[in-house]
Amino acid sequence: MSGRAPEVWIGDDATAVAREGARRIAEWARRCIAARGRFLVALSGGNTPRKLHRCLATEEPGIDWRRVFVFFSDERCVPHDSPDSNFRMARETLLDHVPIPASQIFPVATDRSPAEAASAYEATLRSVLDAGEPRIDAVLLGMGPDGHTASIFPGSRLLAGFDDDFLIDDPSTGPLSSSRPAANLDAFAKERLIAEVLDAPKPPPHRVTMTPYFINLSRHVIVLVSGEDKVAAVSAALESDARVSEIPIRAVSPTAGDLAWLLDRRAARALGSPPI
Repeated sequence: MSGRAPEVWIGDDATAVAREGARRIAEWARRCIAARGRFLVALSGGNTPRKLHRCLATEEPGIDWRRVFVFFSDERCVPHDSPDSNFRMARETLLDHVPIPASQIFPVATDRSPAEAASAYEATLRSVLDAGEPRIDAVLLGMGPDGHTASIFPGSRLLAGFDDDFLIDDPSTGPLSSSRPAANLDAFAKERLIAEVLDAPKPPPHRVTMTPYFINLSRHVIVLVSGEDKVAAVSAALESDARVSEIPIRAVSPTAGDLAWLLDRRAARALGSPPI
């Protein structure tokens, strides 16, 4: 990781993690709405985000949902009514239970090819973001046991440039240097915000994801992690010099925002000096 050190918060279990995440998102929503008139948030799939959505809907009454705009950090290329759809999960656990105008909810158009869906979603983002400072206010992420986040998996071409010799033998991307510039708004017009994924190592293989560049422009990023199966990845991400190409979550390092890891005690048990 680069940039400022992330905050690490540890709770007793996944429910505690979800409640803390919901509390933070609600606080940021109130502040952003007071400062700029709206709150832009990118939701994630996964079991802990599912719990967080429910906490937002039932335990955080102080959000003006009429001023909230909802995006997705990634999506699987499945119909919106599929059990695998991140949009369906968000709708059932949060969006159907709060008064967000339908015009302010932006699902990925998964009835298109991954490339077309990614291009259309990027166009949507660019049309909604503030032209003067095009940042998402908060991005919610999870992490898999392999260190992937959103739909950025180990070996992804979206990680090209984060490691010295990553993909050096690939004529379409290498040789590359680790001197990849930090994410900044100067490159906004030419950098990809959304990318298609055609070879995810877990089903379904076709997905759409926010890129590391765009995630790192965010004002706030939360990484939610719970469970014994995440112990090794948490340790590799936070306490090692593991390569970004091997542990993709290490590419997440907001340059002008903050990064908080919310862990339960099972996921955090291998950390050398975990905070209380």
